[in-house]
Amino acid sequence: MNAAWRRKVRREWDALTGGPLSATWWVTKAGLRVAFAEAIFMVLVLLNNDADALSAVADGEASVFSLVALVLVTPEYLAIAGIVFAVALLLPFLPRRNEATNRWE
Repeated sequence: MNAAWRRKVRREWDALTGGPLSATWWVTKAGLRVAFAEAIFMVLVLLNNDADALSAVADGEASVFSLVALVLVTPEYLAIAGIVFAVALLLPFLPRRNEATNRWE
């Protein structure tokens, strides 16, 4: 990894440990990022594996909380949700490929 990636990690770490206000802002951004990623990916997983549950919610026959309960009681869905949570939380620390130079930063 190069210096750009180290600067990026240092900037994120400083935002996380820079005091109560910056840590609160970092946790808020991370929470929104995780919630958005979980919603998108779990809807796609449920569309693929359990479309009846989504159609019941769309028809008004079931609550959205029934989807949350379904994810929490199904080990496969819970494992997928855990992976999505970890990746979304650590996303700012992962390197990116610069398309102009074709290098990781």
